[in-house]
Amino acid sequence: MKMDSGCAGCFAGLSCSSRIEIIGLLQEKPEMSVMEIAKHFQIAQPTITHHLKYLEDSGIVTSRKEGRKVFYKLHPKCDENICKLFS
Repeated sequence: MKMDSGCAGCFAGLSCSSRIEIIGLLQEKPEMSVMEIAKHFQIAQPTITHHLKYLEDSGIVTSRKEGRKVFYKLHPKCDENICKLFS
């Protein structure tokens, strides 16, 4: 389910403190694997994957696959401060 990639999608993605923390991690390190992100939480890796998928559907992060690993980074529109939510 792809959400609106505008501000409404961003606000929906920010409705959970775990997702906000994930965004903070991706601001510190531009690209991280699911496992790297999961190390910062005391919740199961599948839950982290769910949050990352939600953030991707909201248009906040993008992903790429390398072998069996999936790497996430802030969507360029957020990284370049176009939406100014994460600046």
